[in-house]
Amino acid sequence: MYGWRAKIGLISPMSDNAEHAFHIYAPEGVSFASMKLNFPGPTPEGLMQLNEHLSETAAQFKGYGLDLVVFGCTSGSFIQGAGWDQACIRRMEEAGGHPALTTSTAVLEALRALGAKKLAVLTPYPDATNQAERVFLEDNGFEVTTIASMDLRSRREKGLRFGDLDEEFLYQSCVGLDLKGADTFFLSCMGLTTMEIVGALETAMGVPVITSHQATLWGALRHCRVGAKLPGLGRLFTL
Repeated sequence: MYGWRAKIGLISPMSDNAEHAFHIYAPEGVSFASMKLNFPGPTPEGLMQLNEHLSETAAQFKGYGLDLVVFGCTSGSFIQGAGWDQACIRRMEEAGGHPALTTSTAVLEALRALGAKKLAVLTPYPDATNQAERVFLEDNGFEVTTIASMDLRSRREKGLRFGDLDEEFLYQSCVGLDLKGADTFFLSCMGLTTMEIVGALETAMGVPVITSHQATLWGALRHCRVGAKLPGLGRLFTL
């Protein structure tokens, strides 16, 4: 029987990256059911449009007997500042009747579990969204030593989306970031394919690495009391 350990609902912007990663890396006995939100783009205005449909989407899971519903979008769950992730959780729980989690909440829990204090952050977001993420992280008790956007100009010219960015580009973008003063590196965005490079990044960068996909899976499993330790997914999954 599918989902004999945990049944998780996933709400995310238009992309199959999260489902693909979770089905590959989740332990046996964990199943996922997905709902999609239209994604106007990673600007603050676009992210608020995305959030307008969160409650009605969560309501579609009502009666499905899920253990957890996850809003799998980093920027969408931090864009209104500290406490916005918890507001998203309350809306999903009221609409769908299941316990809920957001990516931003899972990231905060992962950072605290690792004892992180000072963060270097890399994103594919515009500056205004980066500033919102800095404020969210700092208001939740972390020092952001640097937050930068990866250079996507040549990729945009080819019409590539976040999910089309290959592992080599992501890896090289990460290892080129200035880590001075940071004790942890955070690669932000559920639209990026990151699970495959977590281990290599930790080796190259010499600090714990958190990515949105990895933290969301870790948080979802632990909220469902599935404490699996998964190889190759960084120090987080050894806890």
